Amino acid sequence: MHSFFQFFSKQTRRSGFGFILALSFSLPIVALGQSVASTKTKFTNLETYLDKATRDGLSGVIVLIQQGSEPAWIGHSGFSNIVTGDVLHSEHILSLGSVGKMYNAVAVMKLVEEGKLNLDDLVSNYLPKEIIDKLPNARSVTIRHLLGHTSGWQNYDTDTALNRLYLSGKLKLDTLSRMDALRRYGYGKPALAVPGKEYHYSSTNYLVLSMIMDKVVGEGHTAYLRKLLAQHGLAHTYYRETPPINNVHYYGDLNLDGVVEDLTAQTFETTNWFTGDDGIYASAQDAATFIRQLMNGNVLTLESLTLMKTGNTGIKTDTGLGLMADKSFPYGQLYGHSGRGIGTTADVYYFPKRDMTVVILCNTGLRGSSPKFKKAYLKMRSRIVKKLFLF
Repeated sequence: MHSFFQFFSKQTRRSGFGFILALSFSLPIVALGQSVASTKTKFTNLETYLDKATRDGLSGVIVLIQQGSEPAWIGHSGFSNIVTGDVLHSEHILSLGSVGKMYNAVAVMKLVEEGKLNLDDLVSNYLPKEIIDKLPNARSVTIRHLLGHTSGWQNYDTDTALNRLYLSGKLKLDTLSRMDALRRYGYGKPALAVPGKEYHYSSTNYLVLSMIMDKVVGEGHTAYLRKLLAQHGLAHTYYRETPPINNVHYYGDLNLDGVVEDLTAQTFETTNWFTGDDGIYASAQDAATFIRQLMNGNVLTLESLTLMKTGNTGIKTDTGLGLMADKSFPYGQLYGHSGRGIGTTADVYYFPKRDMTVVILCNTGLRGSSPKFKKAYLKMRSRIVKKLFLF
C-alpha cells in the first residue's frame, strides 16, 4: 500500500511543497469548458496533466477539486471502456479500494457514539475464542488498536498463497468465508509488534472490525453502513454491491508487460467480497461530499472526529483512527485515505487550512502492475499538487 501522504512527505522533504474536505450535501460542479472565471483561472492547465497521464498509459482518470464555497472543478480524461472507446466522465462510479476503511471507521465511531462499542474495549469481548486463540496477542488488542493499525497483526490480503490462488483463477472469493480467510491467511503469523506500540498497516484489522460490528448491530454492519450513507444523501455511493448505473471497466497489468488487461470482473468480485477494509463504490462528487460532511462535523460529533484525527497518541505515524493524516506540508494538516487495487486507484483528501478537497479516481490499478502505470499516476498527482499549492 503506497499511501498518498507517504509519497508527498518524501516530496516535501526534497522540494518543500505540500498537498481533508469542508461540506455540502451536493457540490456545485464545474465541468471542463464550463468553469466560472475564478475557478477556471485557478485550475488552468490541470486538464493537461490528466491527458498526459492517460497518454502515458492510465485507462482513465477523474479529478475533483473544491475550495471553500467555490464551485467544484472536475476534470476527466481517458476511457471507461478501452475496447468500445466509451469516454470516462464525471458521473461514473468507481471502486475506491482501501478508502473503504475510512467509511467503515466512521461506522465504528457512530456505534461508539450510540454506546454499542467503546474504543478501549478488548476485542476478546466480541470475537469467538478461536480467533482470540489464533491471532497473536489478541487478548490485549482493543478496538482502538484495530482502527489505528496498531494491533501488530500481519496483513492477510497480502498473503502470497491467497493472491496466487485468486489471480490464477483457482479461488473464487464467494466460496471463501471471512472466518476461512482468517484461518488460512491470518492465523499462525507472528506479531509485528506489541499491541499499541507500533503502526503496521493491515487489512486484518478492518476485517475483524467488520466482524465486531456484525456482533453488535442486529442487521449487520453492511446494512448499517448502507443506511448511514443514505442518511447523508450519498445516492451514488454503494457498499459491497455493484452500482446499477454508471459503472466502468477496470484495468491492470498483472503480467507486468506494460499493457493493461481487463480486470473488471475481478474488481467487482473483490470489492463486493471484502468487508471492513474495502467495499465502497462512489462517484467523485459523492466521495468529496462524504469527506466534506465528515470534516465539517455533519456525520460525527466533534469529539468523535477529533478521536479519528488524533487517536493514535504516542505512536509515530501519520495515521489516526481510520484517517491517514500528515502535517508536514507547508499548508498544514491533511486528512483522508488512499486506495490501491489491481484494477482501481483512489485518493480522497481534505486540507483544512485551505478548506480544499481533492479527489482522484482512476480505473487503472497500481497494485501488482508495471512501474510505468505508477509513474504516470504519481507524476500526474505531483503536478496537480504543485499547481494547487505552489503557483
